[in-house]
Amino acid sequence: MTENDDRILRLQAALDGELDAMSALELEQAMRDDYALAAEYRGLAALREAVRRHAPRERAPQGLADRISALAGPVEAEGPTASAAILPFRRATPGPVRMLALAASIAACGFVAGAGFMALRQTGAPEGVATGLVADFARAEIAGQPFDVASSDRHTVKPWLADRTTVSANIVDLAQVGFPLAGGRIAVVDRIPSPTLVYRHNEHFVAVTELPSSAKGARPGERTETIDGYHVARWSDPNLSYIAVSDMDEKTLADFVTAFRQVQKPASEGPAP
Repeated sequence: MTENDDRILRLQAALDGELDAMSALELEQAMRDDYALAAEYRGLAALREAVRRHAPRERAPQGLADRISALAGPVEAEGPTASAAILPFRRATPGPVRMLALAASIAACGFVAGAGFMALRQTGAPEGVATGLVADFARAEIAGQPFDVASSDRHTVKPWLADRTTVSANIVDLAQVGFPLAGGRIAVVDRIPSPTLVYRHNEHFVAVTELPSSAKGARPGERTETIDGYHVARWSDPNLSYIAVSDMDEKTLADFVTAFRQVQKPASEGPAP
């Protein structure tokens, strides 16, 4: 088992309430010291809640239900009684057939969960970065928490981001053109914390993640696309690549990108002053 596998198992156990008190305290301390770990935990928790709220509940096919009932077998009465009586509860001991069915169910659940977490772990691939950022945006929108630090003052947001990333965030003031700064948060791309600036436009948000040009998913040039109903815009300067995700319409997002690029100054990688 790799260190990353152990990390994921610990997070799963914490979400399922399976850690003992000492292990829970150790994980809590680790998340205070490792912001990427804390962000991964929050992302899994938000994903879990989103699935619970929005995933359709499928009813088992009748044929499967009939086969399970047949495996369970009919309930046999222990003998006639002259009158109804309250009997003490006795836990039935599962027979070999039931144990085999239970083992098959556990194996199927493990396969589905493993496939889901493999997809989560592969979001650092170049083709998956934008999709991962869209998922981050959707989770934040569902949770009603689009930013980790709420402030319209870039002198507040920039130091907060600088303490948690190795990229100096390029924050521009767009309030006068209708896109005021709302705050910032951390996006974990390929397990590297990256600054994300959150701007507001009426009731909508746009989240701009800034990546070093050498990072996975960083692409030169401009591009606009739609992923899972959200509009995504990409552009770059000599030092950084930018990926903007928004629930605004495509034209408004294009206006935002134009305004951002007109007032931005080339950023440089490294800690902020």
